[in-house]
Amino acid sequence: MPRTPKLTDFRAVLFDVDGTLVNSIDVIVLGITDTFHRFQQPCPTREVILGQIGVPLTRQLANYEGVTNDPVVLSDMAKHAMEMFEIHAHAETPFQDAIEALRVARAAGLKIALVTSKSKNELTPFLKRFDATRHVDATVSASDVQKPKPDPESAWLACRLLEVKPSEAIFIGDSIFDIQCAKSAGMKSAAVGYGAGRTEDLLAFDPELYFPTPESLLSWALTAENTTSCPGRK
Repeated sequence: MPRTPKLTDFRAVLFDVDGTLVNSIDVIVLGITDTFHRFQQPCPTREVILGQIGVPLTRQLANYEGVTNDPVVLSDMAKHAMEMFEIHAHAETPFQDAIEALRVARAAGLKIALVTSKSKNELTPFLKRFDATRHVDATVSASDVQKPKPDPESAWLACRLLEVKPSEAIFIGDSIFDIQCAKSAGMKSAAVGYGAGRTEDLLAFDPELYFPTPESLLSWALTAENTTSCPGRK
């Protein structure tokens, strides 16, 4: 039986943002819903919106059934949605135990990257209010790559920025797109079941680790405390 990966097996951890470190589901649903009403487009259900979380915003909008394929309108919709996300940002709440897991990993000597489908314009205001930004060594947004998640390009770029090999990193996220990105990039994947992704969908993509709650993620990370075998240590 394969051994369960430990935090100290790695030199770097890549974290998704929405649904992994922060509970922004209501922010996204409200922003998308407001946008569809504003542009008089057929509004998708909450369940459908949740299924699209994890892909870049413009692509996400284009994926919804019945939406215009006019690139100008889609661009305007994306801009409006980002404005709505910021208006509703007060509804965003941190997954404190997940954020603590990030801090634990950093304290254990691992390098940390945020790898997100947010655009740079979305990520910048988030980083200003994210209280663990100082523990993050690198960020990769959808604006930084030609092919965002689930393509491996985002994970590969994060590894280059962190100066680690993909095999030395683990990617933690709440969507099937995170798992696909990790596996295609040649790194381990960990799925969290407390975000937008449905447990059965996540497990169908066979992540190496699965954490049903932020508490279980933190418990796993805490196994690195008082350990000196982390390959990322100097």
